[in-house]
Amino acid sequence: MNNIPDSNNNDEHIKRRKIWSEKPHIRLVYSRWVEMMKPYLPEEPILEVGSGSGLLKDLMPEVVLSDTVELPWIDRIVNCLDMPFNDEEMGGIIAFDLLHHLSEPHTFLSEAARVLRPGGRILLIEPYITPFSYLGYKLFHHEAINFKSYDTGLSKGFLKEQHWHGNIALANLVFKKDINDWSDKQPHLEIIQKRLMSFFDFQLAAGFKPYAYIPYKIFKKIVFVDDWLKWLMPLIGFRIFVVIEKKKKS
Repeated sequence: MNNIPDSNNNDEHIKRRKIWSEKPHIRLVYSRWVEMMKPYLPEEPILEVGSGSGLLKDLMPEVVLSDTVELPWIDRIVNCLDMPFNDEEMGGIIAFDLLHHLSEPHTFLSEAARVLRPGGRILLIEPYITPFSYLGYKLFHHEAINFKSYDTGLSKGFLKEQHWHGNIALANLVFKKDINDWSDKQPHLEIIQKRLMSFFDFQLAAGFKPYAYIPYKIFKKIVFVDDWLKWLMPLIGFRIFVVIEKKKKS
């Protein structure tokens, strides 16, 4: 594998790190997401796959950052479809916005099951299609929405030269359409939490754009409205939080 980062991808990571440092909106969004994860965190070591810009380290210093290319802040070079770890070596795996870039999502989940200890967990946050988010993603997002297959527009796995391509509907396929066949596809893994989320937060923050749609003094109050709208998230949520646990040996 060529571990020299594509210059365009590297520039994007640097740009995101700069926005992260200057924009409190996006730091608040991720801080809230990490707080949501904390009750489900397993014992260390905990690996983040697809770390990209490496921002999680600011919120969870104990996490091992990994990606497929060398970047100054990355701790390990890891292909999430073929991880360089022994069986049952890891306590947990975290991924933000990784799964929808994979045309082989179950290969990743099976590989995660291999390297996790019994009782270890995979924590994922992914885009998700609901009636409202479909419109938002269709109008304002560059990635495809494909309900027919896992296809992300990539030929195989996760190709660094197409780093930002993906299928926004992939979590719907894996965690909804595939659910009846889950025990056959993932016999060692059990889904213990699925939560639809994120109506105002990431969207009003304008993601990793250098601007936000509202001033931070207002944003830091409005963002908590998402907590009051939990019952509406199946209709309006833009993301899903999933916790998957490796079954303990009987």
